[in-house]
Amino acid sequence: MIQATFGLAQAANAQDVASLASSYGSWVGVRSNHVLDSNGRFSGVDGSSRSISNKEDRELLIALRKNADLIVVDAATARLEQYRAPTSKPALAIFSSSGDFTNIPAVEASQLPIYLFSGKSLPNHPTNPNATIVPLTHAPFEGFLEWAKSHSFDAILLEAGPTLTTKAFAAGIVRQSAITRTGVSSKIDPKLLPNPFDPKAKLISLAVSSTTSFSLWSH
Repeated sequence: MIQATFGLAQAANAQDVASLASSYGSWVGVRSNHVLDSNGRFSGVDGSSRSISNKEDRELLIALRKNADLIVVDAATARLEQYRAPTSKPALAIFSSSGDFTNIPAVEASQLPIYLFSGKSLPNHPTNPNATIVPLTHAPFEGFLEWAKSHSFDAILLEAGPTLTTKAFAAGIVRQSAITRTGVSSKIDPKLLPNPFDPKAKLISLAVSSTTSFSLWSH
């Protein structure tokens, strides 16, 4: 069971993942979503976030995805976590500075448009006719919001690894960030759990379960 302790979650009296996700509301622009363990790490011993995630975190991710128009991830994360092609909304955008999109199920099998942001000429061009290459000529997110708007992608969920996410924050495009921390005490002071990407972020929602905290921040 989830206990709402602050902000949006408390105002909505969120008691489970569904009501917690609902309390976050809809959004326009970029909202990032990440899970960290009690030591502030973004991945476990297998290099994947799956090994530090839990049932509630996965349910929250699915709920947030349902309200997104576009999911953004980097190629390394998509490959490691074996991202699958969406069968309906939302669309998927994958970033790669090297242009390597191999061994990503979503790229190989998508029946819907998938957007590949590439910093270099692709060494292995995807054979999937639904994959659209979007050249990166400058910083990864320069002009990204304009591109998204031109494709009617209003609500964007950023699920990339910390390197690409840090670049998104540096570009000033992230408006909200959802942070799940697993393996933490429900009694811990939220001030001791700062936002990992923005020390000046404003906490707008907090909920906890027995070993997990769920926070939402504005930037």
